[in-house]
Amino acid sequence: MKKWILIIIGLIIGIVVIGNLKSGNSNVIKDKRTYNIPWREPVGIEFSKIGKLMVRNGIKGCGEYYVKEVTNGEYVVACTSDGENWTYYIVWPNIDKIYRTNEEMESKLTPPR
Repeated sequence: MKKWILIIIGLIIGIVVIGNLKSGNSNVIKDKRTYNIPWREPVGIEFSKIGKLMVRNGIKGCGEYYVKEVTNGEYVVACTSDGENWTYYIVWPNIDKIYRTNEEMESKLTPPR
């Protein structure tokens, strides 16, 4: 009986690990429009909400940033401290969420300038 329990636990762990490996790119926005939309400066409430969200999450080095609104309330943000090296984030200001993009998505984005 103990052997069967260990086998079942092993199978469950294997399924979870394989599932995580296959879904590794799930946080990449696949919609091509995301990469074709031009960058722009944030305006009005976008500027304050995104800026405050960055501060609350300890994100530094974003003295200058640009946005692409992917869908209503979902943004891709490019930020830099020197105008040459860019860091990209996916931001949902209305629900206070911000995540750094992964390498695959970052490789598809072009810097704002």
